[in-house]
Amino acid sequence: MLSGWSDFLLEVHHDSARLSAADFQLTTLQRIREHLDFDFAIWGEGDGSSRELHTATVLDQTPDLFETWEPVKHEDPFANLVIGNTGQTWALSEVPRMFHSKAYNEHWGRYHAREMISTMQVDSQTGLHVFVTLARERNQSDFSEAERQFKALVTRHLFLAAHNNDRACVSEAQGHAALIDRFGILHANDDRFTALLVEEWGPGARRRIPAAVIESLAVAGCYTGQSLELTAEPLGTRWMIRARPVNPLPLSPREQQIARQFAAGRSYKQVAQQLGIAPGTVRTHLTRIYEKLGVRDKGALATRLTREN
Repeated sequence: MLSGWSDFLLEVHHDSARLSAADFQLTTLQRIREHLDFDFAIWGEGDGSSRELHTATVLDQTPDLFETWEPVKHEDPFANLVIGNTGQTWALSEVPRMFHSKAYNEHWGRYHAREMISTMQVDSQTGLHVFVTLARERNQSDFSEAERQFKALVTRHLFLAAHNNDRACVSEAQGHAALIDRFGILHANDDRFTALLVEEWGPGARRRIPAAVIESLAVAGCYTGQSLELTAEPLGTRWMIRARPVNPLPLSPREQQIARQFAAGRSYKQVAQQLGIAPGTVRTHLTRIYEKLGVRDKGALATRLTREN
C-alpha cells in the first residue's frame, strides 16, 4: 500500500467541509496525483443503462472528451466491465482485445490512454453510477498492484466525502435549496425544498424535477409554478436551485380560510358554521396558525395577513 493514504483522506474530508461543490472534485483529483501519478482523470456519474453522462469533472484532458465516446458508448468493453462489476477497481488492460476494439480506436486511443484504472458504485441518493477513472498515456508504465489498492481504498472515501460536500453546500445556501444535475436529478437538498417540490408535483419530485421545469431553468434561470418559484445558479457541472413559496404564508389552504375569516372579525362559532366544521376544530387550527405566523392575537393576525396580500 502506498504511504500517506491516511493523511490524504484527512485532507479530502477537510476539503469537503470547506470547498464549494464546483471546486471539490477538481481539487481532490489534483490531491490524488500527489500520491499516485497519472496523466489525466475523470470523476463523473451517469445512467448505467443508457450510458447517459450526467456530470463529469475532467482533469488535464480536453473538455470534449466524451463527444467521441458517444457513438461507441454501448460498444465499449471497458465500460461494460466497470458498469457490470461495481465496487471494484478495474484496469483497461484486463479487457481481452481492448486495444483492437472500436471503442479504443475511435475514442480512448485518440487521447493516448494506454492504461486506465476505474472504480464505480451506484449512488444511493441519485441512483446514478458514479466513477473515478485515472489514465496513463503511452510513455508511462502500468499501474502497480499497490497503486490499484490505493485507488480502490481511497475512492470509496471520495464518494462519501463528495456526499458530505454536497450537503454542506446546500446547508450554506440561503433559503430552501438543492443541488441538481442538468437532467433534474437531486444530488442534495434540504427537507424544506423537498416539501415544496412534493406540494407542487407530488412524491415523484423527491428525486427528480420535471423535464419541462429544467428546460425553463436552463433558458431563463427561473421557473414559476402554482405554489413555488425556482431560481438556478450554475455550480460547476451542476446547478444550485433555490425555491420559495409563491404564497409566503406557511399555511395550508384550510388554515388560510380560517385565518382570514377570523381576522375579519368573525367568532369561532361563525367561522365553524361558515366552513361546516366544529368550533373546537377552528380553535385547534388557530393555535397552529398563531404558531406558524408567530402572532399572539387576532389584531396581530390581521396585520400579518394584510402585509402578505
